[in-house]
Amino acid sequence: MSDATALKMAIDLMLIPSRVRLAKASPLPDGVPFLLQVATSDEEAMREAVELTGKPRETLQGAAIFFIEQILLRPGADSYHILGARPDASAAQLRQNLALLLRWLHPDVSENAQSSIFITRITSAWDDLKTPDRRIAYDMRRNGCGAGPDSRRDAWPADMSAIPEYRNVDLYENVTAKMAMDAPAQSGGVRQRSGDSFLHRVLMLLMGELGD
Repeated sequence: MSDATALKMAIDLMLIPSRVRLAKASPLPDGVPFLLQVATSDEEAMREAVELTGKPRETLQGAAIFFIEQILLRPGADSYHILGARPDASAAQLRQNLALLLRWLHPDVSENAQSSIFITRITSAWDDLKTPDRRIAYDMRRNGCGAGPDSRRDAWPADMSAIPEYRNVDLYENVTAKMAMDAPAQSGGVRQRSGDSFLHRVLMLLMGELGD
């Protein structure tokens, strides 16, 4: 049976939002991977979640998404927190959580207006931890400077819908550099979901990387 601790906490937070501040300052609960599965509408996880909590599916998915947005992706969260893991998490657990977060953000699943901003934060976190050498370097920075706000992640523009198409992106590492160098064109006629194909491309690049 899956650990529903995080999911039950998410339900409580959605019902009593005043508890969010305390939750942000607390260690992550057990059961985050199960919560991520619920957020992606995984059928088996959803059936089990209904049995464990007695709540309807819509409530469970809404609570899981609320937890991801308010707790995991809160401003200033470190890279482990963003990926829903503790600093002692295995590489396999980090990869599993990343895959679930990418599935949640895929344009075919999510219609969240903040998807582009979220994917930037998640890919940046993965970039810090995806290899043993990068993880060691990140841990050294994290332990030396604390886990305060990361200005690199929090500085992204609020509207990324006008990011231009990139036809020759071979590696994920090029994506964030291109986004920083090529400022979004400011125009009054940006289509509502014009960034979807770019977001889809980033997701596919990362999913390919996970499949290596």
